[in-house]
Amino acid sequence: MRLPGLSIRGRISIGSVLIAAVLFSSAAFFFRLEVQSILIATTETLLRNDAAPLVADLVRNPTEPIDAPTEGQLIAVVDPAGELHRSSLPLSLSNRLDSLADIGEHPQTIDTGNTRYLVASTTAVTDTGNWVVITARNEEALSLLLDELTRVLTIGTIVLTLGFGLASWLLTGAALRPVNRLRAEAESLSTAGASDHLLVPAGNDEVSRLAITLNDFIGRLRRGVNREKQVVSDASHELRTPLAVLKSQLELARLNSGDAPALERDIADASVTVDRLARLATNLLELSKLEAHHARPETSWTGLVAEVSASVDRARLVRGGADLDVDYRVDGDDPDGRYAISPTNVGQLVDNLVSNSVNAMHGQGAVMVTLRRAGEEAILTVLDTGPGMPEGFIPVAFDRFSRPEHSRAGGGTGSGLGLAIVHAIVDRANGTISLQNTGGGLAAEVRLPRRTRAR
Repeated sequence: MRLPGLSIRGRISIGSVLIAAVLFSSAAFFFRLEVQSILIATTETLLRNDAAPLVADLVRNPTEPIDAPTEGQLIAVVDPAGELHRSSLPLSLSNRLDSLADIGEHPQTIDTGNTRYLVASTTAVTDTGNWVVITARNEEALSLLLDELTRVLTIGTIVLTLGFGLASWLLTGAALRPVNRLRAEAESLSTAGASDHLLVPAGNDEVSRLAITLNDFIGRLRRGVNREKQVVSDASHELRTPLAVLKSQLELARLNSGDAPALERDIADASVTVDRLARLATNLLELSKLEAHHARPETSWTGLVAEVSASVDRARLVRGGADLDVDYRVDGDDPDGRYAISPTNVGQLVDNLVSNSVNAMHGQGAVMVTLRRAGEEAILTVLDTGPGMPEGFIPVAFDRFSRPEHSRAGGGTGSGLGLAIVHAIVDRANGTISLQNTGGGLAAEVRLPRRTRAR
């Protein structure tokens, strides 16, 4: 029921009253019809019972005197010649004996103007001819009884409907009270900016599940806000150094404006710094796109293999040299497998992991990329022969702007976002990634869950 301006409690209560009114009124109407039918059937039975003993006496011996009717019985006996032998009918009916004698055994209602009667006539076949026994019953008592029943049913229907509406109002208020409390708590949290969660009511009903859902939603919002704050803070920190360096380089270029070779070196150094800033901005944008909520993509096993091959080819082209070997291997096949990752993200994933390994080895060593099927997962492994990674750094390796201390000291140009991008890609594909030192290098293992193609 759509009633603008009314609360849920009001709408439910009004709807309940209307439904109750229809149901109770219908029940009262059919109950009255049933009672009326029973009373009419009872009256007809009484009419037949009034006539039965007289008919039996007449059939047995029509010459015997006819017994006087008992009190309350309305009876008339007419002989074969049409003479009235006995009558307790009121005058208004006695004046209509000829027509009443032809009514038959099926009772009919006769309206005399002031009173209505239910009348029946029964024929007694005797040796002296056909006698007619006329019986009547006053319908006034029946009408009074039905009128009283109608009044009682009407009052009862109104009382029950109002009671049902009141019960609906109270029950709805009790049911919505936890919701109102949740709303008040949410308003308080919104106004105060508190970090608490909504109080989950006891039980496992819809309201408690709503509170749990809202708490999860609030938690996700807070994590998103905190993540964005952290990104802004980290980006500000990471941008501060290259911007200061760029400013110094430009100042040096201005001071060396008369020295062409020195000016050229300053411009080249500034260009490198600008490239670093561009990579940082590009990686930040890529992270933002990965963390946005879009429809999840899908790639086949063939797509995974093609992207791994293309990524290795790119690494060979860019990092070509006799001292660096980049290769890949594919074990098994999965023609029906589908994976929740786009081909572009597969390329980014392998590119970043291979680039991370190549940078760590300073252009000397080997990188092996392996793709294999294991149960309901596709496993991608990037294994290098580099120096590995400090054990204390592995737990935070996927955090944004995180770099090993020796990398910072060594003047590495990485932004600290490569592994963060890898983690975001894998997380979006519902997969997992782990890093492990092998003693002769570093192994990065990515597990992507498999989807079965709908048939």
